[in-house]
Amino acid sequence: MADNNTPLFPVRAFPVLIQDLISDLMLDPVYSLNYLCATLLFAVSVAIGNSRTLVLNETWHEKAILYMSLLGDTGSVKTPHIKFALNPLFNIDNYYLPLYQAQLQEWRKKPADNRGDKPIPRQLCFKDFTLEALMYSMTKSSHGLCVLSDELKGWISSFNRYRQGGGDLEQWLSIFSGVPITVNRRTQDDILHIPHPFVSVIGGLQPDILPTLFSGDKMDNGFFNRLLFVNDCDEERPLLWKKEVDLPTNAGERWEQFVRSILQKSGYFDKLVYSCEYHFTDDAWEYMCDWHNPIEEKIKMQPRYLSAIYRKIQTYALRFALILHTMEEAAGEIEESPCIDSLTATKATSIADYFFETAQIAYEIVLKDNRSKDFFRLLNGLNTFFTTEQALAVGGRMGMSRAKIFRLLAVNPDDPFLRRIKQGKYEQLG
Repeated sequence: MADNNTPLFPVRAFPVLIQDLISDLMLDPVYSLNYLCATLLFAVSVAIGNSRTLVLNETWHEKAILYMSLLGDTGSVKTPHIKFALNPLFNIDNYYLPLYQAQLQEWRKKPADNRGDKPIPRQLCFKDFTLEALMYSMTKSSHGLCVLSDELKGWISSFNRYRQGGGDLEQWLSIFSGVPITVNRRTQDDILHIPHPFVSVIGGLQPDILPTLFSGDKMDNGFFNRLLFVNDCDEERPLLWKKEVDLPTNAGERWEQFVRSILQKSGYFDKLVYSCEYHFTDDAWEYMCDWHNPIEEKIKMQPRYLSAIYRKIQTYALRFALILHTMEEAAGEIEESPCIDSLTATKATSIADYFFETAQIAYEIVLKDNRSKDFFRLLNGLNTFFTTEQALAVGGRMGMSRAKIFRLLAVNPDDPFLRRIKQGKYEQLG
């Protein structure tokens, strides 16, 4: 779903080292700039995990948790980007999980009274799981993890598959906020308590299924607004098979080294989590407020859905600042410091502005598809400014009854497509 109006990810927000990596990868026509930048950002969020927290005040803390969706039709090569970005994490899992299986096998061979503690698996990436199993893993690993779903439709549709009476959706909303979670298990006596949940989620979504997935409570309770949407920015990319020698040299090795350096700092390889607190400098926080407040005032005059989207993007801007600061340290662009400066804050808001645009595009897909086709037929037959009498005349020629035309014109004040200027007069907005 690329077109000339598709916003471009602000690649200059990344350290030069990562910009160079992206430039090399873009020599391969399979890659899309937007998909590539977003998936690299996501992988760093997982590498950070619980090791870093942005502290705004005593009660307001932000982690690097991201819920990300790559929007694109079937065949839009979303998967290669995810595979490249997460490959360093896959390699780590491929090393530790066989060790765990071997340790578990040895543990089971021992007499029950001489086994000692059961081995603990180490895993960063999850694909096939239940929510309870995922939470159990979080009780055994304080670092955090990620969920990878080739098609996020399966993840969203499975929210309440395993539990009667609901509850999974609410848990995912809580995980996004990083608040403590306690699960009373029905089939066992123990209680799962996760004081610091961390799960970042990534996968693909086809635009055509957005209206079906995000209907009812999944739109009303703010779940939709927690997703970062990424649109493909390339028109009909030629998918060419290339010899391995033609691919960018050692790009995978460079990226793996970068991600591993962040994991090393987090304490992952030491089976520890070096939890550190970060803060904005005074100048950086002043900049964040100067960025936030004017837009907050502006969207008060806009449809309510814009306000709901933007308030989550505000949260993400803080998380982007934490991720970018980590990347800058790992790239050697800045000295290690718990203080996030105004330049990093500026870059973070540029990424937030990008995702604000993409969220609006996704929302309009949902809203437009859920509107009556007759509503848009009627608008297409009218000028930008029109009267009730004109709508009745045009709708009548289309075979619509007067009652139906009045129903179509009965829009609420925050409708993104039609505004009633005053009694009997309307303006089309989109």
